[in-house]
Amino acid sequence: MKSILLILFFPLIIFYSCRQEIVPPDSEGNVNQPVLTRTNNSFIFSINAYKITATIIDNTYLNTNKSSVFSVVNEHSSGFVEVKIRATQNNIIYSQVFDKNTTGTFNQIEGYQPEVLILSFNNFTGKVRITLTETE
Repeated sequence: MKSILLILFFPLIIFYSCRQEIVPPDSEGNVNQPVLTRTNNSFIFSINAYKITATIIDNTYLNTNKSSVFSVVNEHSSGFVEVKIRATQNNIIYSQVFDKNTTGTFNQIEGYQPEVLILSFNNFTGKVRITLTETE
């Protein structure tokens, strides 16, 4: 009888101990793991970073020659991040370094297709969100 009870309760103990941490709804996902959102006319990159030193490169898959870039940094406490957007033939069409909180920076890109987003983090702690939107 004890062995049957043990067999019934053992899976419950395993499942209870394997519970994953719940991420709050306004966060950018797990720490140091980017969250990407793509639609036909936008690309959003966000990350909740903690002392990250890395370069992240991602394709935007946007097919436009006129777009806007909105960049926001919140809860900054260390380091910096350099954000670059590259067009065809390795042309850098946007470059900005963030080393403090911002209320948001807005820029227009005309005449180039934003193909690749490059973020270079150096001991960066904070939340970053980059939004590329087609404006044609």
